[in-house]
Amino acid sequence: MNNIQEFTVTQLNRSIKDLLEKNFDYIKLVGESGPVTIANSGHVYFSIKEKDEVISCICWKGSFERLDLKIEEGTEYNFYGRITSYSKFGRSVYQLIVDQVEYSGDGSILKLIEERKKELTNKGYFDEKNKISLPKYPKRIGVLTSSSGSVIHDIIHRIKDRFPLTQILLYPIPVQGKNSHIETIEYLDLIEDKSNNKKPDLIIFARGGGSLEEMMPFNEIDLIKRVFDLKIPSISAIGHETDYTLLDLVCDLRAPTPTAAAELAVPNQVQIATYLNNKKISLTELFKKKIIEPQLFIIKFQSSISILSSRVYETEKKINNNLNIILENINNFFISKKDFIYKEIIKINDFSPKLKILTFKNKINSIKKNNNLSILNKLKFISKNVSLLQRIISSSSVDKNLKKGYAIIKKDKNLIKSIKSLKSLNQFSVIMNDGKILIKK
Repeated sequence: MNNIQEFTVTQLNRSIKDLLEKNFDYIKLVGESGPVTIANSGHVYFSIKEKDEVISCICWKGSFERLDLKIEEGTEYNFYGRITSYSKFGRSVYQLIVDQVEYSGDGSILKLIEERKKELTNKGYFDEKNKISLPKYPKRIGVLTSSSGSVIHDIIHRIKDRFPLTQILLYPIPVQGKNSHIETIEYLDLIEDKSNNKKPDLIIFARGGGSLEEMMPFNEIDLIKRVFDLKIPSISAIGHETDYTLLDLVCDLRAPTPTAAAELAVPNQVQIATYLNNKKISLTELFKKKIIEPQLFIIKFQSSISILSSRVYETEKKINNNLNIILENINNFFISKKDFIYKEIIKINDFSPKLKILTFKNKINSIKKNNNLSILNKLKFISKNVSLLQRIISSSSVDKNLKKGYAIIKKDKNLIKSIKSLKSLNQFSVIMNDGKILIKK
């Protein structure tokens, strides 16, 4: 028994510590993370599991803050660090001091993303009914991406080529790293702050291609929830066409590339110019039609007036002819009466009834005078009626009425005859002596 090596507790613990640290100076350990505890000191305590096997771990505050990702329970990682022993407060254990962590291949990342996707889908974060329509002509577009690199330049050039009226606001964010999603959330809060008087009409999240691990900030649940609460429409343009993130699912629209996002965000100025030119041609043809139709109406109206004047002339001619016939008949009548009277006078003279003849002659003269007066009155009456008819026809001419200062108010082909009808119109035409004008309310 004298040959057995003797140690004190302190000596043994230190020997074990030296042995572990010498043989496991710096190692890579693959395993699934257990529950994670962050102490008040900022140090992080957790365990690494493989089936039923477990090893305790610690990550000092400084190392934890420099990690490229967030450690989550149930996810498999590659842990880098050194093995040491720990013996205080009534226990003696060995543990891994972790100073770096990475995902253990794409399989572990895809599994984590799928679990998050399932959770968020069940809560309705990706439902189509929650999507917001994009503005047709955005005045300002906010782009959240790296301030360096080709992505922002591609977006700026594409938007300027398609719709240069749109203002581009760059919000520079880190597009990878453990805390990059936190900075993105802070920018979104700043954008939607009530004091911001330059809010964009549309937001584009963009970054170039990369590995699954580099894309992980755009799969963080906190960021997904913040984007879901956005009141501003958003487009996701993360990576290449084959790359998918949870951000693509929560945004209102997903673009396969950042350049495609720029094309989806604004209209094409060439197409707009073509559309406006076609509209201009259509409106010009419509105005021509609106001008020609009244002109044809006026020509038709003038033709009608000419026909009416012709009819008046024919009527006047007939009246004159009838008047001449009547006068001739009256004259013949008086001649016949005169002849008759002369014959009767002769007869009377033959019988010498001078007093009766004188009386009869006076009576005849009186009748003749009355008849002449009656005929003249009738002729004057007829002449006045003819003159009045001519004046009425003349005064009813559209051209003369327009020259007097009158105006014609029309809506299309219909005459407007009352204030009540006029009030209900948005626009109408006013025809005056020197032309026509379109009135819009």
